[in-house]
Amino acid sequence: MATPSYTFRPQLLERRARLQAASGSVSADYLNELLGEVDAALERIERGSFGICESCHDSIEIDRLEQNPLTRFCLDHLSQAELAFHQQDLDLATQIQSRLLPPCDIALEHWDTQYRYQSVGAVGGDYCELIPADDGKSLFFAVGDVAGKGVAASLLMTHLSAIFRSLVSLELSLADVVSRANRLFCESTGPAHYATLVCGRASAQGIELCNAGHCPPLLLRRDATDRLDSTGLPLGIVCGALYTVHHCSLGAGESLALYSDGITEAEGTSGDDYQEERLIRALRETFEHGPGAMVDGVLRDVARFRKPGPPSDDMTLLIIRRRV
Repeated sequence: MATPSYTFRPQLLERRARLQAASGSVSADYLNELLGEVDAALERIERGSFGICESCHDSIEIDRLEQNPLTRFCLDHLSQAELAFHQQDLDLATQIQSRLLPPCDIALEHWDTQYRYQSVGAVGGDYCELIPADDGKSLFFAVGDVAGKGVAASLLMTHLSAIFRSLVSLELSLADVVSRANRLFCESTGPAHYATLVCGRASAQGIELCNAGHCPPLLLRRDATDRLDSTGLPLGIVCGALYTVHHCSLGAGESLALYSDGITEAEGTSGDDYQEERLIRALRETFEHGPGAMVDGVLRDVARFRKPGPPSDDMTLLIIRRRV
Protein backbone atom coordinates (compact mmCIF):
# COMPACT_ATOMS: atom_id res chain seq x y z
CA MET A 1 0.00 0.00 0.00
CA ALA A 2 1.49 3.31 -1.13
CA THR A 3 -0.03 5.87 1.21
CA PRO A 4 -0.75 4.52 4.75
CA SER A 5 1.59 6.96 6.49
CA TYR A 6 0.17 9.93 4.60
CA THR A 7 -3.52 9.01 4.60
CA PHE A 8 -4.28 6.75 7.55
CA ARG A 9 -1.69 7.70 10.18
CA PRO A 10 -3.18 11.19 10.78
CA GLN A 11 -6.66 9.64 11.00
CA LEU A 12 -5.49 7.12 13.57
CA LEU A 13 -3.69 9.75 15.64
CA GLU A 14 -6.83 11.89 15.63
CA ARG A 15 -8.91 8.89 16.69
CA ARG A 16 -6.48 8.22 19.54
CA ALA A 17 -6.69 11.83 20.73
CA ARG A 18 -10.49 11.73 20.68
CA LEU A 19 -10.55 8.50 22.66
CA GLN A 20 -8.27 9.98 25.29
CA ALA A 21 -10.42 13.11 25.47
CA ALA A 22 -13.47 10.91 26.15
CA SER A 23 -11.75 8.82 28.81
CA GLY A 24 -14.12 9.94 31.55
CA SER A 25 -17.21 8.62 29.78
CA VAL A 26 -16.20 4.94 29.46
CA SER A 27 -14.60 2.33 31.67
CA ALA A 28 -10.80 2.15 31.83
CA ASP A 29 -10.75 -1.42 30.49
CA TYR A 30 -12.89 -0.54 27.49
CA LEU A 31 -10.83 2.58 26.78
CA ASN A 32 -7.58 0.61 26.94
CA GLU A 33 -9.00 -1.98 24.55
CA LEU A 34 -9.92 0.71 22.00
CA LEU A 35 -6.58 2.47 22.38
CA GLY A 36 -4.82 -0.86 21.92
CA GLU A 37 -6.52 -1.38 18.55
CA VAL A 38 -5.44 2.06 17.39
CA ASP A 39 -1.87 1.55 18.62
CA ALA A 40 -1.69 -1.81 16.87
CA ALA A 41 -2.73 -0.18 13.59
CA LEU A 42 -0.08 2.54 14.06
CA GLU A 43 2.53 -0.18 14.68
CA ARG A 44 1.50 -1.91 11.43
CA ILE A 45 2.11 1.36 9.59
CA GLU A 46 5.59 1.62 11.14
CA ARG A 47 6.36 -2.02 10.18
CA GLY A 48 5.04 -1.55 6.65
CA SER A 49 2.36 -4.22 7.11
CA PHE A 50 -0.66 -1.90 7.33
CA GLY A 51 -3.40 -2.85 4.84
CA ILE A 52 -2.08 -6.43 4.52
CA CYS A 53 -4.40 -9.29 5.48
CA GLU A 54 -3.01 -11.18 8.46
CA SER A 55 -4.28 -14.51 7.04
CA CYS A 56 -3.35 -14.49 3.33
CA HIS A 57 -0.95 -11.50 3.27
CA ASP A 58 -2.73 -9.99 0.27
CA SER A 59 -3.98 -6.39 0.27
CA ILE A 60 -7.16 -5.55 2.20
CA GLU A 61 -9.87 -3.87 0.12
CA ILE A 62 -9.11 -0.12 0.09
CA ASP A 63 -12.74 0.95 0.53
CA ARG A 64 -12.95 -1.14 3.72
CA LEU A 65 -9.76 0.45 5.06
CA GLU A 66 -11.15 3.90 4.31
CA GLN A 67 -14.30 3.00 6.21
CA ASN A 68 -12.41 1.36 9.11
CA PRO A 69 -8.59 1.75 9.24
CA LEU A 70 -8.43 -0.80 12.07
CA THR A 71 -9.37 -3.62 9.66
CA ARG A 72 -6.90 -6.53 9.75
CA PHE A 73 -8.38 -9.10 7.36
CA CYS A 74 -9.57 -9.09 3.75
CA LEU A 75 -13.13 -10.15 2.90
CA ASP A 76 -12.04 -13.72 2.09
CA HIS A 77 -10.79 -14.27 5.62
CA LEU A 78 -13.48 -12.78 7.82
CA SER A 79 -15.17 -15.02 10.35
CA GLN A 80 -18.71 -16.23 9.64
CA ALA A 81 -20.09 -13.75 12.17
CA GLU A 82 -18.10 -10.91 10.55
CA LEU A 83 -19.27 -11.95 7.07
CA ALA A 84 -22.90 -11.98 8.18
CA PHE A 85 -22.52 -8.55 9.76
CA HIS A 86 -20.80 -7.23 6.61
CA GLN A 87 -23.60 -8.58 4.41
CA GLN A 88 -26.22 -6.89 6.60
CA ASP A 89 -24.36 -3.60 6.15
CA LEU A 90 -24.24 -4.08 2.37
CA ASP A 91 -27.95 -4.90 2.21
CA LEU A 92 -28.78 -1.77 4.19
CA ALA A 93 -26.48 0.37 2.02
CA THR A 94 -28.14 -1.02 -1.12
CA GLN A 95 -31.60 -0.13 0.20
CA ILE A 96 -30.52 3.38 1.15
CA GLN A 97 -28.87 4.05 -2.20
CA SER A 98 -31.80 2.70 -4.21
CA ARG A 99 -34.15 5.04 -2.35
CA LEU A 100 -31.92 8.02 -3.17
CA LEU A 101 -32.18 7.41 -6.91
CA PRO A 102 -34.92 9.43 -8.62
CA PRO A 103 -37.76 7.91 -10.69
CA CYS A 104 -36.42 6.71 -14.04
CA ASP A 105 -38.79 8.72 -16.24
CA ILE A 106 -39.64 12.15 -14.84
CA ALA A 107 -41.52 14.32 -17.38
CA LEU A 108 -42.28 18.04 -17.45
CA GLU A 109 -44.30 20.23 -19.79
CA HIS A 110 -41.38 20.61 -22.22
CA TRP A 111 -39.08 17.69 -21.34
CA ASP A 112 -38.97 13.90 -21.08
CA THR A 113 -36.19 12.08 -19.22
CA GLN A 114 -34.96 8.52 -18.90
CA TYR A 115 -31.91 7.06 -17.19
CA ARG A 116 -30.29 3.74 -16.30
CA TYR A 117 -27.99 3.20 -13.32
CA GLN A 118 -25.96 -0.01 -13.13
CA SER A 119 -23.50 -0.42 -10.25
CA VAL A 120 -20.68 -2.96 -10.29
CA GLY A 121 -21.51 -4.31 -6.85
CA ALA A 122 -24.27 -3.99 -4.31
CA VAL A 123 -23.65 -0.22 -4.17
CA GLY A 124 -22.01 2.21 -6.55
CA GLY A 125 -20.14 5.50 -6.72
CA ASP A 126 -22.01 7.02 -9.67
CA TYR A 127 -24.39 9.88 -8.89
CA CYS A 128 -27.65 10.52 -10.75
CA GLU A 129 -30.19 13.19 -9.85
CA LEU A 130 -33.49 14.56 -11.20
CA ILE A 131 -35.26 17.23 -9.12
CA PRO A 132 -38.32 19.02 -10.56
CA ALA A 133 -38.97 22.55 -9.33
CA ASP A 134 -42.00 23.00 -7.06
CA ASP A 135 -43.88 24.81 -9.84
CA GLY A 136 -43.09 22.02 -12.33
CA LYS A 137 -41.58 24.46 -14.83
CA SER A 138 -37.92 23.45 -14.56
CA LEU A 139 -35.85 20.39 -13.76
CA PHE A 140 -32.45 20.12 -12.06
CA PHE A 141 -30.43 17.15 -13.33
CA ALA A 142 -26.97 15.72 -12.64
CA VAL A 143 -24.71 12.78 -13.39
CA GLY A 144 -21.46 12.33 -11.47
CA ASP A 145 -18.76 9.87 -10.55
CA VAL A 146 -17.14 9.73 -7.11
CA ALA A 147 -13.51 8.59 -7.01
CA GLY A 148 -13.26 5.01 -5.83
CA LYS A 149 -15.64 2.06 -5.74
CA GLY A 150 -17.76 0.07 -3.31
CA VAL A 151 -19.13 1.15 0.03
CA ALA A 152 -16.73 4.07 0.54
CA ALA A 153 -17.66 5.59 -2.83
CA SER A 154 -21.37 5.02 -2.19
CA LEU A 155 -21.11 6.88 1.13
CA LEU A 156 -19.55 9.85 -0.68
CA MET A 157 -22.24 9.65 -3.34
CA THR A 158 -24.90 9.80 -0.61
CA HIS A 159 -23.14 12.82 0.88
CA LEU A 160 -23.03 14.53 -2.53
CA SER A 161 -26.72 13.86 -3.06
CA ALA A 162 -27.60 15.44 0.29
CA ILE A 163 -25.53 18.52 -0.56
CA PHE A 164 -27.21 19.10 -3.92
CA ARG A 165 -30.74 18.41 -2.69
CA SER A 166 -30.25 21.03 0.02
CA LEU A 167 -28.74 23.63 -2.32
CA VAL A 168 -31.27 23.16 -5.14
CA SER A 169 -34.08 23.96 -2.69
CA LEU A 170 -32.55 27.44 -2.08
CA GLU A 171 -33.31 28.69 -5.63
CA LEU A 172 -29.70 29.73 -6.29
CA SER A 173 -28.17 30.24 -9.70
CA LEU A 174 -26.62 27.09 -11.20
CA ALA A 175 -23.10 28.53 -10.87
CA ASP A 176 -23.72 29.24 -7.17
CA VAL A 177 -25.13 25.75 -6.61
CA VAL A 178 -22.01 24.09 -8.03
CA SER A 179 -19.57 26.47 -6.32
CA ARG A 180 -21.20 25.96 -2.92
CA ALA A 181 -21.47 22.20 -3.44
CA ASN A 182 -17.76 22.09 -4.25
CA ARG A 183 -16.86 24.04 -1.11
CA LEU A 184 -19.05 21.88 1.13
CA PHE A 185 -17.75 18.66 -0.42
CA CYS A 186 -14.16 19.87 -0.17
CA GLU A 187 -14.48 20.87 3.49
CA SER A 188 -16.22 17.68 4.60
CA THR A 189 -14.14 14.99 2.85
CA GLY A 190 -10.52 13.86 2.84
CA PRO A 191 -7.88 15.20 0.43
CA ALA A 192 -8.00 12.02 -1.69
CA HIS A 193 -11.75 12.32 -2.30
CA TYR A 194 -13.22 14.09 -5.30
CA ALA A 195 -16.09 13.76 -7.73
CA THR A 196 -16.54 14.64 -11.39
CA LEU A 197 -19.98 16.02 -12.15
CA VAL A 198 -22.11 17.53 -14.88
CA CYS A 199 -25.37 19.18 -13.88
CA GLY A 200 -27.90 21.63 -15.21
CA ARG A 201 -31.42 22.95 -15.39
CA ALA A 202 -33.95 22.37 -18.15
CA SER A 203 -36.77 24.88 -18.60
CA ALA A 204 -38.97 26.32 -21.35
CA GLN A 205 -36.06 28.60 -22.32
CA GLY A 206 -33.65 25.71 -22.90
CA ILE A 207 -30.84 24.12 -20.89
CA GLU A 208 -28.10 25.63 -18.74
CA LEU A 209 -25.21 23.29 -18.04
CA CYS A 210 -22.12 23.16 -15.82
CA ASN A 211 -19.43 20.50 -16.25
CA ALA A 212 -17.03 19.93 -13.34
CA GLY A 213 -14.40 17.70 -14.90
CA HIS A 214 -16.88 15.06 -16.11
CA CYS A 215 -17.30 13.24 -19.42
CA PRO A 216 -18.46 15.70 -22.14
CA PRO A 217 -22.27 15.68 -22.45
CA LEU A 218 -23.55 15.03 -25.96
CA LEU A 219 -26.04 17.41 -27.57
CA LEU A 220 -27.92 15.30 -30.11
CA ARG A 221 -29.46 17.58 -32.72
CA ARG A 222 -31.35 16.56 -35.85
CA ASP A 223 -28.36 17.06 -38.12
CA ALA A 224 -25.32 17.05 -35.78
CA THR A 225 -23.89 15.98 -32.45
CA ASP A 226 -22.07 18.52 -30.26
CA ARG A 227 -19.68 17.79 -27.37
CA LEU A 228 -19.90 20.09 -24.37
CA ASP A 229 -16.50 20.08 -22.69
CA SER A 230 -15.68 20.64 -19.03
CA THR A 231 -15.90 24.16 -17.64
CA GLY A 232 -14.31 23.56 -14.23
CA LEU A 233 -12.38 21.31 -11.86
CA PRO A 234 -13.88 18.20 -10.26
CA LEU A 235 -15.58 18.82 -6.92
CA GLY A 236 -13.32 18.48 -3.88
CA ILE A 237 -10.03 19.50 -5.54
CA VAL A 238 -9.91 23.23 -4.70
CA CYS A 239 -12.40 24.72 -2.22
CA GLY A 240 -12.59 28.11 -3.95
CA ALA A 241 -12.86 26.82 -7.52
CA LEU A 242 -14.98 28.85 -9.94
CA TYR A 243 -17.50 27.37 -12.38
CA THR A 244 -19.09 28.73 -15.53
CA VAL A 245 -22.45 27.85 -17.05
CA HIS A 246 -23.10 27.02 -20.70
CA HIS A 247 -26.50 27.81 -22.22
CA CYS A 248 -27.90 25.75 -25.08
CA SER A 249 -31.24 25.36 -26.86
CA LEU A 250 -32.77 22.17 -28.22
CA GLY A 251 -35.39 21.81 -30.90
CA ALA A 252 -38.38 19.50 -30.63
CA GLY A 253 -37.21 15.87 -30.46
CA GLU A 254 -33.56 16.78 -29.81
CA SER A 255 -31.76 15.37 -26.76
CA LEU A 256 -28.96 15.82 -24.25
CA ALA A 257 -27.05 12.70 -23.15
CA LEU A 258 -25.11 12.57 -19.86
CA TYR A 259 -23.09 9.47 -18.97
CA SER A 260 -20.33 8.10 -16.73
CA ASP A 261 -17.01 6.74 -17.99
CA GLY A 262 -18.05 3.22 -17.07
CA ILE A 263 -19.73 3.24 -20.49
CA THR A 264 -17.03 4.80 -22.68
CA GLU A 265 -14.23 2.94 -20.90
CA ALA A 266 -15.93 -0.48 -20.97
CA GLU A 267 -13.29 -2.90 -22.26
CA GLY A 268 -14.00 -5.08 -25.27
CA THR A 269 -12.76 -8.59 -26.04
CA SER A 270 -9.81 -7.22 -28.04
CA GLY A 271 -8.73 -4.90 -25.21
CA ASP A 272 -10.01 -1.66 -26.75
CA ASP A 273 -12.50 0.68 -25.05
CA TYR A 274 -16.10 1.34 -26.08
CA GLN A 275 -15.31 5.06 -26.54
CA GLU A 276 -17.39 8.10 -27.28
CA GLU A 277 -17.74 7.54 -31.05
CA ARG A 278 -19.49 4.21 -30.59
CA LEU A 279 -21.71 5.74 -27.89
CA ILE A 280 -22.81 8.43 -30.36
CA ARG A 281 -23.56 5.82 -33.03
CA ALA A 282 -25.66 3.79 -30.60
CA LEU A 283 -27.59 6.90 -29.52
CA ARG A 284 -28.18 7.89 -33.13
CA GLU A 285 -29.58 4.46 -34.03
CA THR A 286 -32.53 4.99 -31.67
CA PHE A 287 -32.65 8.81 -31.80
CA GLU A 288 -36.17 8.90 -33.31
CA HIS A 289 -37.65 6.44 -30.78
CA GLY A 290 -37.39 8.47 -27.59
CA PRO A 291 -35.20 8.49 -24.47
CA GLY A 292 -36.21 5.05 -23.20
CA ALA A 293 -35.17 3.39 -26.47
CA MET A 294 -31.93 5.39 -26.49
CA VAL A 295 -30.73 4.34 -23.02
CA ASP A 296 -31.72 0.71 -23.52
CA GLY A 297 -30.11 0.62 -26.96
CA VAL A 298 -26.80 1.91 -25.61
CA LEU A 299 -26.67 -0.56 -22.73
CA ARG A 300 -27.48 -3.47 -25.07
CA ASP A 301 -24.66 -2.35 -27.36
CA VAL A 302 -22.22 -2.05 -24.43
CA ALA A 303 -23.19 -5.56 -23.29
CA ARG A 304 -22.48 -6.92 -26.79
CA PHE A 305 -19.16 -5.10 -26.96
CA ARG A 306 -17.84 -5.81 -23.47
CA LYS A 307 -15.59 -8.77 -22.74
CA PRO A 308 -17.09 -11.64 -20.69
CA GLY A 309 -17.17 -11.31 -16.91
CA PRO A 310 -18.41 -8.66 -14.51
CA PRO A 311 -18.01 -4.97 -15.50
CA SER A 312 -15.13 -3.05 -13.95
CA ASP A 313 -16.99 0.22 -13.30
CA ASP A 314 -20.46 1.60 -12.61
CA MET A 315 -22.47 2.74 -15.64
CA THR A 316 -24.97 5.60 -15.75
CA LEU A 317 -26.73 7.11 -18.76
CA LEU A 318 -29.28 9.93 -18.63
CA ILE A 319 -31.26 11.29 -21.61
CA ILE A 320 -33.12 14.62 -21.47
CA ARG A 321 -35.30 15.15 -24.53
CA ARG A 322 -37.22 18.21 -25.72
CA ARG A 323 -40.81 17.22 -26.30
CA VAL A 324 -42.12 17.22 -29.86
